[in-house]
Amino acid sequence: MPETELGTHEWWESYKETVNDDPEMDVRGHDEFSENFYVEIGDERVLLEMDGGEIEALVPNPTMNHQWSFGVEGDRETWEEFVRETPPAFNHEIIASHYRSAVRNEDGHLQLTGDNKRIFQHLRAFQRTLDLMRVAHNDGGS
Repeated sequence: MPETELGTHEWWESYKETVNDDPEMDVRGHDEFSENFYVEIGDERVLLEMDGGEIEALVPNPTMNHQWSFGVEGDRETWEEFVRETPPAFNHEIIASHYRSAVRNEDGHLQLTGDNKRIFQHLRAFQRTLDLMRVAHNDGGS
């Protein structure tokens, strides 16, 4: 998928297909992951409405009428690092990146927002969903 720019409509649709076709999302309780969350890439926010470990809908620019439990935010450059086939240290997974941002107050890392309890209740499924961004972006790693 490198020919499709991160965050475009086509990119999100391909990503949705990658998540919904991923066999790992059917195991280890991932199929119970029904928490809506948003991804903010620079100034662009997309709500992922999850149902049973699948993306039911992608909502660009969600409003107050939409509901979500948590989100993950970062500038475009940070997200571009995150989706690399081999991302740099500390931008390879969400907790390491958030730690650098929230605890060490470093720029260039992703930031978690929202209900921490819900994030950690669903951490493995949430993390897998984010990791699949890398798979989708790199055409399945091939």
